[in-house]
Order: sequence, then C-alpha cells, then structure tokens
Amino acid sequence: MRLVAIVDDRSTNRTIFARLAMTLGTDIQVEVFATPLEALDWFGDDNIPDLIITDYKMPLMDGAALTARVRAMDWGHDVPVIVVTAYEDRDYRLNALDAGATDFLLSPVDHTEFLTRARNLLQLSWHRRRARVRAVELQQELESSRQERAEILRGSRDRLLQVIDTVPAMVSATDANGNYIFANRFHARVLGARQGPGSAASLVRDRQVLETGLPTPRYEETIADRYGMERVLLTSKIPLHDDSTGLRYVLTTSLDITDRKKAEWELHHLAYYDQLTGLPSRSKLEVEIQTMLGQRKGDGPPFAFLLLDLDRFKGVNDTQGHTVGDLLLRKVSVRLRTALPHAAIISRLGGDEFAIVHDIVDADAAAELAERIVGIFARPFVLGQRTMNVGASVGVTLFPGDDTNFETLLKHADLAMYKAKNEGRCRYAFFDAAMEQAFFAATELEQALRSAVGKEEFVLHYQPEIDLRSGTVVGVEALIRWARPGDELIYPGRFLPLAEETGLIVPMTVWTLREACRQAALWKRDGMPLRVAVNLSGVLFRENDVYQLVVDAIMETGLDPAFLELELTETALIENPEAASRQLTSLQQMGVSITIDDFGTGYASLIYLTRLPIRRLKIDSAFIQEIDSSSGSRTIIKAILALGENLGIKVIAEGIEREDQLRWLEDQNCQEAQGFYFGRPVSPARLRAAIESGSLVLPTPVPDATGSA
Repeated sequence: MRLVAIVDDRSTNRTIFARLAMTLGTDIQVEVFATPLEALDWFGDDNIPDLIITDYKMPLMDGAALTARVRAMDWGHDVPVIVVTAYEDRDYRLNALDAGATDFLLSPVDHTEFLTRARNLLQLSWHRRRARVRAVELQQELESSRQERAEILRGSRDRLLQVIDTVPAMVSATDANGNYIFANRFHARVLGARQGPGSAASLVRDRQVLETGLPTPRYEETIADRYGMERVLLTSKIPLHDDSTGLRYVLTTSLDITDRKKAEWELHHLAYYDQLTGLPSRSKLEVEIQTMLGQRKGDGPPFAFLLLDLDRFKGVNDTQGHTVGDLLLRKVSVRLRTALPHAAIISRLGGDEFAIVHDIVDADAAAELAERIVGIFARPFVLGQRTMNVGASVGVTLFPGDDTNFETLLKHADLAMYKAKNEGRCRYAFFDAAMEQAFFAATELEQALRSAVGKEEFVLHYQPEIDLRSGTVVGVEALIRWARPGDELIYPGRFLPLAEETGLIVPMTVWTLREACRQAALWKRDGMPLRVAVNLSGVLFRENDVYQLVVDAIMETGLDPAFLELELTETALIENPEAASRQLTSLQQMGVSITIDDFGTGYASLIYLTRLPIRRLKIDSAFIQEIDSSSGSRTIIKAILALGENLGIKVIAEGIEREDQLRWLEDQNCQEAQGFYFGRPVSPARLRAAIESGSLVLPTPVPDATGSA
C-alpha cells in the first residue's frame, strides 16, 4: 500500500483532498490529520508516508514548520511534501521551499492539477524508495562481501572474485596502465567484456589513486552502455595492493543511479514547467527574470514584459468543458511560440494567463509587439470539429523603468492588462503610475468597506412610489447610503460595484433587508402602512438561501409580509432561474411581492414572466429620460405597459424628473411612478415629515371586517 497523509485544520479541505487522493490508485491508503502535531505523533517506523499534503496556514505550526520536522526524521529526508496555500505572497513559498517542501499549490486547488502532481510525486517517491532500498541492500551486501573477502582473502582469490561477481554494482580492477584485470558480471552486463584501458578521465583518476594511495570521493559520471544507452553512475576508486605480487591496482565501484537522476529531472521539470502546455511555469519565469535583471542592472538593453489574459475563456470552460479549454490553451501556446520565435521567455502563469518577455529597441517597438500579439488572436482556433474565436487583453510594462524585481513587473503588467480589459478587451495598454495610484485607492476603499460592513456604517433612505390614479404614496424603495465617519454620505454608485466584486454585497443586503423590514414594521404600527421595496443582488442566489434570509428578517422584525417587496434585475433571474423560481414562489405564497427592476435592459427571456411569481415590472429610467427624444424608447415603454396589462402584472416607471414625462405616462395608462419629480430618497424622519405636511398623501385606510380602521 502507498500511504498519503493529509494535514489540514479545515475538515472540508481534508475531505476533498482525501477523496481526490483515493482516486490515485487501488493501493492508496489515506490518513487525515487536523493538526501537524497529530500527524507527527502518528508518523514512525511503521507509519512512513509516501506523500504528505499539508496546508500552509495552521494554528500552532504552519506547513513550513511541519515540513522541517519531517525532514529532520530518519525516514523523512526525501518524502515528497506538497504545501497548499491560499496566499500568493512570495515569502510563504520561500519559507516552504527553504523548509524542504517538494511542491506547492494555490488554493482553491484545481483538481486535475492536484491529481497530476500527486501522481507524479508518488511515482517519484516510489523511485526514491526503490533507490534507497537498493542502496541499503547494496551497502549491506558490500559490507558482507568485504567481511567475507577478509575471511577468504588469505585462502582463495577465486572465492573472492565469486563474491564480488554477485554484487549488483559495477566492480572492476585496473592496472597502472588502465587495463582491466578484473570486471564482475554486472560490469560486463553493462559495458560488455572490455579488455583495453578505460576512458581518459578514468585513467587520470586511476593515476591519482596510485600516486597518492588515497581513495577518491564519490563522483557522478555519464557513460554509454553496451547498447548505446546513456547511464549515470555514482563511482568511487580505492587503491588495491596484491601482497603476493607486490603490484598495485585500482578498484573501481560504480552504482547505477540512472533511475534516480531521471526522477530528479522529472521533479525539476514538474516544478519549473507547465504540465499542460510545456511552457515555463511562473517559478521558472521568476528565476529567469531575476537573472536578467541582475545581468542588466538597470542599464542593460531594454525589454518588454507583457501579461496576456484570454478574453471570454471562462465561457469556453463553462460551455464546452475543461477538455476543450485545455486543448485551446495548448493551441494558444503553440501559436505564441510560432509567432514570437525571438521571445526571451514565453510562460504560462496559470489559468488563461501567459507572460512574454521580449527584447525591444524602444517603447514604440513594444507597442508594435503588443499590437502583433493582439493580432495573433484575430484568426479563429480550430479545435477538432469546432472553430472558436478567442481574443486577448495585453498589459505592457518596460525595463528599464520603475520595475526593479519580478513582483513589480508582474504587478504593473497586471494593472495594465486589467485596464485593457476595462477598455473593451482585445487590446493592449501600457502601465503608468496613475494605474498604481488607482489600485491603491481601490484597495483602500475595499478595506474601508469591509470595516464598514463589520461595523454596519450604513443608513437607508427611502424614495416614494406613487399610484398615478389616486396620487397617493403606495410604497417606498429602500436605498443604501454609506455613513462613513468624518465624511459625507457616500452614494451607492461609488461602492456597490466593489461590493458585488468582493462578495460584500451579501452581508450588506442582509443588513438592508433587516433594517428595511424593521422600519416598515415601525411605520405600520405608527399608522403609516407603506410597502417597502428592497433590491436583491443576483449574487445571493448563488450560495445563499434567499428564502430563509427573508423569512428571518420578517420574523425578527414582526413585519407583515404583504408590506415587503423584493426587487431583482433580469440578469439575476436568468443566472439562477431554478433557484430563483423555487424560492421566490415560496416567498410570494407568504405574501411578499416580487418586482423586476430595470426591465427592458437585461437579457431575460420573456418566458420567465410566466414561470416566476412577478407582481411588478419597473421600467428602467433610461427609457423615461428619452421619452421626448427617442421614438424607440416610447415604443418600448408602450410595449412593456401592454405586456404588463396582458399578463396582469403592474408596471411602475422610475426616473421621472419632469411633468411632461409624467403626463405622457399617464396618457399611456401607466399605473405607478417613481422619481425626483415626486421626491428624492430621504431619511425616515424626513419622509414622515413630508407625509405629515401633506406633500405626500397616504391612501385612505380600508376598514376591516370588524369595522375598525
């Protein structure tokens, strides 16, 4: 059995890695440990792992310390250790490698890459163990043979030769002229029956042994065997004196370490070359770049560092599968190598990112190079029976410049690449200092926003929604504001896109939902029964139970579900139609209303209007703003109103700012409206004041069955 040990303080990771490891073969035994100390206590002479997979960041002892402890054990100096980390900091990798880690992977781990590396390292472990066993056996046999030789040397030279003949190593004796006077059976099997002198290098070492009377240190040498195959030997030479004749000879012993050297080469290739494309990996790129920077020392010939990211590659993996995606990546690597034969380095960093280092004359030459690289992707890629178009966005930074090491080169090229993507993809952009300033500003904003989420530094403002037939306020939309300490209120346009990107939108939406329900329940108790609309991000449906989130908010605040409305965009619905339909239907059955926000600008199929429990459609404000200037916008608004009437779905127009817009919508029988014309989003206190002053009118209460209002 081959033993795989998994050390990780997270049970989810232990389960995933254990299941993956079990697929490596039928002879795999997996042992999992929650802490490094548990693993170290279990390890021993009877429990020697063939492969260790450990997380880097763990309590009490990290992956580097665990690796160092393993290396200090008698059996642990060559056991392969994979360190898994979610941190891309270079210091973590160096710490792990300095401690003796064999390889490392970034979390979340690609399952295919994990299995490939684990399988190769298990094979390497097997080769190492086999070589170690062979070496021990050989050492034991050599020791045995030496003892036997000491016993029989006085009596029989023939018996000594018979013993040496059984040793699984090349053993030979040569005279002062380099002629073989003896070669054992293993030597003859490898090199054939040689009678003449050995190689020139061997003769030099023979003379050194004879002149000094001292053995040589062990050294590696490469030879061709009797079949012309290359073999690597670990050789030593010692002086041999024949008491009977007084002659001196040289005894040469060589161990065949060809398999071990092959395994070491494979490990090196695994660490420094991408297994999918054969291109240099990020580790190899870093080594080469640091060497180039050291050689040029800021005043050498300039070069361009280009970071290339495929456009829409995720869609290829999602729709065509990872097999097609891998084939596409191999095709991309071939096309890059073919089109850029003079590139100093072409590397795959991982995923769909490639790096290119190319000597240039000046910045204009770098621009021409970047434009040529973008043009490489103008032709479609032929993948079997498929033809696929994939573009590329390229970020460029130059040396010499502010880039003094690999990390800054990579960071600057990465910032430039994202600028190219943001400007429309399939193009290139050069790094400039403003990008770094913008990056730091965005990073600072993200940190502040994370702190704000933890401290709940937000307030809600409410914008009225008007029934156009009665002129009364029938509801309000809850809109979040960031009450940043020492600053004015920050409007959502500045922080919601970042919240969506970082996932902070989830706790922010949960807070908004709870706060809006609390305020609506308070209004109702105070005689202001207003429907409150809360915007839900589509991100919530990916990993969260939206139904339970809403139910928890209603139960916590005591709000009547009839006074809660959830607004979702078309895109949110089409991304998760099954999950959305199931959860929204359950909420609608409770009495919660569902509205599609920004209707007419998304990508949803109209079939979802019949399958989902939609109560309202909210016409996007962009169409309202173009009522007087675009016949197309007027036509779309009329179509939405007609669609709502035919499906029995109310339609509300948002973004009304002028009276002429309102009158036109009234003429089209629009039912509800919202916009600055009626009122801007305000705090709960100001909304109450507007209602109490009569500028906003509540509908007349309808008596219940008992006659009370």
